[in-house]
Amino acid sequence: MQTTTLSRDGLALMPKLLLLLFANMFTKFFRKLLTTITVPCASTCACTFSLFAISVCAAHASATPPPFIREGKPYIDQQVVPVSMPDRPFRIAILPDRTTGRDWGLPYLQAAVRDLNRIQPDAVFTVGDMIQGYTRDQATWEKEVAVYKSITEKINAPFLPVAGNHDVISGTRVAGDRTFADLYLQQFGPLQYMAELEGASVIAMFSDEGLGDSKMQVNDGQLNWLRTSLDRAAARGKPIMILMHRPLWRYDSVKWFERIHPLLAKAKVAAVIAGHLHSLQDDPAKDGVKYLVVGTCGGAIDQHPLAGQLQHLTFVQIAPDGALDIFHQPVGMTLPEDFVVREDQDCVYALRENPGCLSLVGVLPDPFMSSTSVSGVVTLKVKNPLDRTIAITTSIARDPIPWIVDGEQFVSRTSIDSFNPFTTDANTTWTLDAPASVVVPAKGSVDIALTLKSVATKIPSQPPTIECVIKMKDTKGRTVPTYVQLRPDLDRVALYSVDAAKPAAQSLICSWKPSPYDTLEADPTVGFGKPAANQTQSIVLRIEAPDQSQSGYTTDKRDTKDRRKNPAADAVEIRWSDDKSEAWCFIEPFSPWSAASRKDWKPVTRTGPLDGARGWWLEVELPESTQTVNVGVADNDETYHTQWRWLAPENRLVPLRAQSPEIDKK
Repeated sequence: MQTTTLSRDGLALMPKLLLLLFANMFTKFFRKLLTTITVPCASTCACTFSLFAISVCAAHASATPPPFIREGKPYIDQQVVPVSMPDRPFRIAILPDRTTGRDWGLPYLQAAVRDLNRIQPDAVFTVGDMIQGYTRDQATWEKEVAVYKSITEKINAPFLPVAGNHDVISGTRVAGDRTFADLYLQQFGPLQYMAELEGASVIAMFSDEGLGDSKMQVNDGQLNWLRTSLDRAAARGKPIMILMHRPLWRYDSVKWFERIHPLLAKAKVAAVIAGHLHSLQDDPAKDGVKYLVVGTCGGAIDQHPLAGQLQHLTFVQIAPDGALDIFHQPVGMTLPEDFVVREDQDCVYALRENPGCLSLVGVLPDPFMSSTSVSGVVTLKVKNPLDRTIAITTSIARDPIPWIVDGEQFVSRTSIDSFNPFTTDANTTWTLDAPASVVVPAKGSVDIALTLKSVATKIPSQPPTIECVIKMKDTKGRTVPTYVQLRPDLDRVALYSVDAAKPAAQSLICSWKPSPYDTLEADPTVGFGKPAANQTQSIVLRIEAPDQSQSGYTTDKRDTKDRRKNPAADAVEIRWSDDKSEAWCFIEPFSPWSAASRKDWKPVTRTGPLDGARGWWLEVELPESTQTVNVGVADNDETYHTQWRWLAPENRLVPLRAQSPEIDKK
């Protein structure tokens, strides 16, 4: 017997549990055992109580009991939770059109069969147009049928096709030519039939009676058969569905809503589903009858999925009470357990995470510092850690697009969903000249020269983001791309204004290393200036930080080293060198808290909110003899991760120079 053991404090729960037991003894759940709980008694003997299906409180005794007991303290841990499952819904799958898909459409059909065998519907239907057809050559027709059936025969469920115009109409252009309709009867089955399934009755109508006659119709013979089939289906008491290829209710010549729909409404047909249009669309229901047109599964499309065109499966799920839930799934959405194996993933991590795999060497000129266009060369150093060949391509990161998944029938939006427009300038002025692709042998190394150019800019800009795509073959022979983004260093200069009445040129404080935790905030800026001559001689540094959430952490007890490395609040670190030595100061403006490397020096600071915007500013006075500087801003937003942005790469100081008159004019 499985048991859950409670501490002695658990005895306090027993009166409530016993009350719940008796409240449910006369309900329909009496015979369902929820759990068995062994409680140590005061006499050290074990008292075992078998609790039948119980509700969390007696007021809900008639409701289905939840799987866990959450009442009382201490809460019950390590429960044994038998869960009674409801009756399984009955599910039908529908394969839409494959016509004009040619051979490129077959992988979609193959992916659909894999999906179906994992989802395991109770039956699989089509809505016709399974082959290209429309041929005069019987051998061609039979070859196309053989290809289609070689794929669909792998479906592990009853397979019931429906005839479409491409399946039965002859290329002779003679209306009424039954050559291929008769072949269809041999190869696939009847043109019209009713399938009596455990959970539904499905009636397949034939929508091409004229076999090439341009006037669509439902003759009296099929109409009488339909009436008889509806009577039989209604007598079964199961939900009724109608399948066909062409949506006959849309053809005026059929007079569907005069001749046929009343029969469906009387029989309480749940849904009518067709194909043919290659465009998924839900028509208005009428008298409780749903009307639906499905799209394609390997068939030709030329528009966006939101225009109804996508390769998909359709499912009709029938609840035990007969209610229908119709839904669609793009094909190729179920993946096998070995979709990615450890061996291949280890290779991806080696390419992404190995510090020596990709690195940039060199510094680019800052376009803000020039009155003309600038150019420079940085070297991408590649060390292939794998025992297989890789290929490298590089480009400037722009607005991302979905990634097509090689060997599968779906795309990934990862590149779009993870894109941070605040830290990557997709409209950068930089351009890149690099080899189209460079092959690196197993365990080999290569240096790739990257030439970057930019027009002169009137405002400071972010460094360009270089997107490196590393491609390798995995154990399944697929081409796997690994994406790594790098930023080259810029030869930045921190400018200060020599005129207190004129503001200093602002420089951006940027994210030099892409991070998924970087906040969605615009870059902070920093400017340098000198106060009026009659004030203390110093360099005044002013940071302006857009910030939706100002964060302080007054209870942080960590030492200075840990706070600097990973602040738990918004913070600023300034590193500089002067005529004495290199130094740093660290400031948490909202804690408030500060520290400095020089014991005889304490930062003079002023702070306040940004005018007309969410954010804050901070002014710090540095020694007048400051020669080089770097500034970092950490944004915490009350979370575990704190993201740093820096004026220059973190471990580098940039020269501090007086702002020239030419810069003042810009």
